Amino acid sequence: MRVKLTIEYDGGRFYGWQKQKDRVSVQETIERAISKLFNETETIELYGAGRTDTGVHATGQVAHFDITSDKLIDQWTSRIRKLPIAINSYLIDSGAVIVSAEAVQSDFHARASAIMRHYVYLIFNRSAKSVIYETRTWHVSRSLDYSTMNEAAQLFVGANDLNSFRSAHCSALNPVRTISAIGVQRDGDFVRINVMAKSFLHNQVRIMVGTLAQIGLGKYGAEHIRKLLDAKDRTLAGPTAPPHGLYLVMVQY
Repeated sequence: MRVKLTIEYDGGRFYGWQKQKDRVSVQETIERAISKLFNETETIELYGAGRTDTGVHATGQVAHFDITSDKLIDQWTSRIRKLPIAINSYLIDSGAVIVSAEAVQSDFHARASAIMRHYVYLIFNRSAKSVIYETRTWHVSRSLDYSTMNEAAQLFVGANDLNSFRSAHCSALNPVRTISAIGVQRDGDFVRINVMAKSFLHNQVRIMVGTLAQIGLGKYGAEHIRKLLDAKDRTLAGPTAPPHGLYLVMVQY
């Protein structure tokens, strides 16, 4: 029985999604919770849709795992919608919560079956910092021209070589990624950047945001993005925006 989970977590509480030796990860934390629920009778392997970095949050991460025990399958088949409540009882104060659960086909894979991932980056844009949103947004004190940022962002749409917008530690062999949609909007003190693509390079969204912020501050014009795409040089792009403003909000299948 394959189970699909939708997960929310505070990235500041974890060293990223993926299991690491001597580090608290989202993946291992949830695996342990499920194992405890099943009285350690199942070896739980959780597969996530995206390997979010340390500090990056999620409101719509998706993962799957398999139940192999006939007894547990019989127990949970008709009660699958109650599974989140049961798992969450072992996740109290962990920084993660299961939002929903459903049984899916055996060929479903949280990562490989995904056709679109939707990230949101939040900038808190006012002169005074916020004590409420300090660990949930990137504070930029100078006013941002979000309209010009949005104009520049549209140059990312489509398939592009994004060597200028990936970490030096990125191991992907192919630097080409296709941005399906991107938009920059203002809502009060918040500037919100929405980005949708099937897949992303390491730190791609955060470097894109850091560069768009430079444009919003007037350091460059909107056409600067085109120059960076042509240059294929990470040293010419903007800073990597901090992780705590980034959210994985939805994965589409």
